[in-house]
Amino acid sequence: MLRITLEAARINAKLTQKETAEKLDDILNEKVTRQRVAYFEKKPEETPIKYADAFSQIYDISKDHIFFNSKST
Repeated sequence: MLRITLEAARINAKLTQKETAEKLDDILNEKVTRQRVAYFEKKPEETPIKYADAFSQIYDISKDHIFFNSKST
């Protein structure tokens, strides 16, 4: 199964980190900063399930197709 990174999913959705944070605010009903989005893009393994579900909804892609594990070195 092909998976893409959170950053790639965001870019494919033509959104900035700030725009994504604003959409997360609405979906999760809590304050989300651009820095939080950047953190999850750098450390996807730290993404809580509720955020993974919200990212999937915002980017219109199944969370099964988003890579939420750490990158191998």
